[in-house]
Amino acid sequence: MAARVPNLSKSRYQKGLQCHRQLWLECHRRHLADPISDTTRALFDMGHRVGELARERYRDGVLVEADYRQGALALATTRELIRGGAAALFEAAFDGDGVFVRADVLLKAPRGCWDLIEVKQSTKAKDEHVTDAAAQVYSIERSGLSVRSAAIMHVDTEYVWEGGDYDPHRLFALEDVTDQVRSHLEILPARLAEMRRMLSGECPEKRFGKHCRKPYDCAFLGHCQASLPDFAIIDLPWVTDEQLAALQADGIYSVTEVPPVYPALQARQQTVCRVAAERRVWFADGLAPALAAAERPLFFLDFETVTSPLPLFPGTRPYQVIPVQWSLHRLDGDGSLRHWEHLHEDRADPRPGLVEALLDRVGERGSVVVYSSYEKTRLRQLAEELPAYADQIAALEARLFDLEPVVKEHVQHHEFRGRTSLKRVLPALVPDLGYDGLSIADGQTAMVQYEAAVRSGQNGPARAQLFADLREYCARDTLGLCRVYQHLAERAGLI
Repeated sequence: MAARVPNLSKSRYQKGLQCHRQLWLECHRRHLADPISDTTRALFDMGHRVGELARERYRDGVLVEADYRQGALALATTRELIRGGAAALFEAAFDGDGVFVRADVLLKAPRGCWDLIEVKQSTKAKDEHVTDAAAQVYSIERSGLSVRSAAIMHVDTEYVWEGGDYDPHRLFALEDVTDQVRSHLEILPARLAEMRRMLSGECPEKRFGKHCRKPYDCAFLGHCQASLPDFAIIDLPWVTDEQLAALQADGIYSVTEVPPVYPALQARQQTVCRVAAERRVWFADGLAPALAAAERPLFFLDFETVTSPLPLFPGTRPYQVIPVQWSLHRLDGDGSLRHWEHLHEDRADPRPGLVEALLDRVGERGSVVVYSSYEKTRLRQLAEELPAYADQIAALEARLFDLEPVVKEHVQHHEFRGRTSLKRVLPALVPDLGYDGLSIADGQTAMVQYEAAVRSGQNGPARAQLFADLREYCARDTLGLCRVYQHLAERAGLI
């Protein structure tokens, strides 16, 4: 029996543009969606907060308070407010041609027209924002109103927060997208018709590609990928949609099944496939001199940073990357290991104290081992922002020794899966030391929880435990980095 064709919405339209299968599952098998993670929920909460601040630019605006479960009430309230002469509406509801939308901001314009403003926590208007706004304009105009313009209100990274309340007139910038919206409206009805035909049938065929994560992570990734083998082709580094299509057409879903010579792949991708299939572990002859370039004592350094659309510390800008934590392990020539750490816990500017504490611990000799160029970028940023420390930071930067390029050039391991991030390399080379068992096991979760704790300002056992978990996570990064170095040095005959 053909599936019932459900109503659409602006969010469902976006899902349909990304992937028909995702839209079908959203409408007919919603229970198969992946659980919403705490990190994702925090991002949603921040989006709501940004939206609330945007409304403060329009003091005469009226909020349609009915929630997402009260669509009929939201529609009736919107109609009543418009008839009553409201000049600005927030979360106004429309259902034109079966497309239900809630408009962030709707402003009355001359000659009976309206201006639509869609609020985003990004730093610019994106393609997916244009199609989002187009779905709203389509529904609003088919409900009987005329839309004069459409704009994206996004965060302005030039705004410097000096403390106190955020200034909504400086925090946001408006970007007119009327022309782009009108252009998309020319194809939108055909897209809707296509989606409705698809929704009336069976679930579309499963095909993997970049669309699974662009522009957003699909809500059904877990369901769709549950049948995939370990190290599936979707995880092959640098893979393109064209390559994925070719592999699937040939019935290849595991990287280990790729033939020794497969013309659709680049040489470096073929190397990844061979290493995976042969379960190869290989160390190049040049490993020893590459590692020997690091001078004792060795310091293993890792930063954790916070970045937010709503600045967390006075004197900073939206999405400015602010280091708030570091971990440092010192390995001496006799094999002894010491650890220091620093974590900023309040809403004062964390940077001066963080830099002073770090400079005090690293001294003036020995290599500072990092993994990737991230720490170098952060140090250069700190030198620009804190000119009083610029010379000392420059001296520290000159001592950096990046271990990741050494791994890339001199080590192949089937468990790396073609990548050399520390999260891949550590469990492969040092299987007894991973991130399992930690309350916080990745940097994004760490900083989302950190921001929530610092922003709330609330003290208590939960806050103390969170900061303890953050210290443990960051310490694991630098201890892991040290253990990887030691493992490689041992294989190279240096210890």
